[in-house]
Amino acid sequence: MILLLLSLFLFSCSILVFFHLSIVLLWKISIVTTEFGHWFFILPLAVALYCRFQNPLYVTATAVSLLTIAILFFPSFSAMSVALSLPQRFKESFGNSKQQGVSASAFEWKRLWFSSEIQTIQKEKIVYALHGREELYLNFFRPQSEKPTPCIIVIHTGGWDSGSPEEFETMNHSLASQGYTVAAISYRFAPKWKWPAQKEDALAALAYLKHHSRELGVDSSRFVLFGRSAGGQIAEAVAYTANDPSIRGCIAFYAPADLNFAYEHLSPEPDILDSRALLENYLGGSQKKAHTNYDDASPYNHISSSTPPTLLIHGAKDPLTWYRQSERLAIKLTEHSIPNLYIELPWGTHAFDFSFNGPGGQISRFAVENFLKMNANHNSL
Repeated sequence: MILLLLSLFLFSCSILVFFHLSIVLLWKISIVTTEFGHWFFILPLAVALYCRFQNPLYVTATAVSLLTIAILFFPSFSAMSVALSLPQRFKESFGNSKQQGVSASAFEWKRLWFSSEIQTIQKEKIVYALHGREELYLNFFRPQSEKPTPCIIVIHTGGWDSGSPEEFETMNHSLASQGYTVAAISYRFAPKWKWPAQKEDALAALAYLKHHSRELGVDSSRFVLFGRSAGGQIAEAVAYTANDPSIRGCIAFYAPADLNFAYEHLSPEPDILDSRALLENYLGGSQKKAHTNYDDASPYNHISSSTPPTLLIHGAKDPLTWYRQSERLAIKLTEHSIPNLYIELPWGTHAFDFSFNGPGGQISRFAVENFLKMNANHNSL
C-alpha cells in the first residue's frame, strides 16, 4: 500500500507539467517537475523495479510509476523537438551573409546529467547611482579580453517590488566566460518608486557603463538588454524607447510586454499573483487612473523602425505571465519588419531557465548565445 501511495504521489507531482496552476506552491513544484524531472525519474523507476507486477496492488503501482517516468521526460522530449528547428529559425530571423552561422546544439541529452563546468568569473559590485541613501548597484562580470567587449545588461525579476541582481548568475558567468561583459543591475522598487523610475535606473546604468567603458573594458557601441519577467518588461521598454544605436538587441524571458493587456486580461486564470495590484503599485493606480503610465511602460506601444532585434522566450504553461504577451509582441515586431524570434516552450512554466542544464535552460542558453553572436557582432571584435 505504501508503494502504491508513493507512486500516486509522484504521479500527481509529475502531471503538474500539463496544467496552469492556481497556487504558488504548485507552480514552484512544477519548476522542479519540468526542469529536474530527468533526475527525479529514479524514484518511480525504483518503485516499478521493486513491484514488477507481483500482485494487484503492485501491478497498479508499477503501471503508475511507468506512466510517471514518461511524463517526467516529456519536457526533455519536447525540448528536443523545439531544438531541431532552432538553427534554421535563427538563420531566417537574424542571419545575413556577413554573419557566421548558428553554433552549438540547442539540446543534448548528456548535458541533462553530465554538463560541462562553467568557468566562475569574479564579479565586482559597483554603485552606479544614488537616490538619497539608497544605492543602486550592478554586479559586473569582466571577461578575460584585451579588447573592449559587448556588454549585456541583465535586469532581474521580482514583480517590480522585489528581486536582486544575484538571480540566475550561472548565465552571467557563462556569457562572461565567452568574452562578453555582463552587468546585472538593481533598480528602485514599487510601490515606493513608480514608473518611470525603473526605466530611468536602467538608462542610468547604461550611461555609467558608457562613461566608464575604457576602465571596464566595455565596447560602448555594443549593448544588449536582457530581462526576465518584470525585468524583461523594463528591458523591452528601455530598448524600444531609448533610440540609442548602441543598443544592438533585446532579450526577454516570460515578460509582460503590454501592461494594458495584462490589466484587462487576467489570463491564465486564476490570477495567483494578484496582477492588478502589482500593476497598480508599479504604475500609480488603476488603468483608468494611470493610463499614461500604462501606455508608456508597454513596449508593445513603442515599436518603430529603430526598434532593435528581439529574442523572446515564453512557456506555454506559464501561470504568472500569459504566453500571449510575448506572442503578440512578436507578431507586431514582424508586422513592422523588426528582426525577431519568439520561442514557445510547450512544457515551460515561469522561470523555466531555473536549471541551467535542464530542458528550458538548454534551449534558452542556446538562444541567448546565438542571438548575441548574430546581433552584438561579438565575432567581429
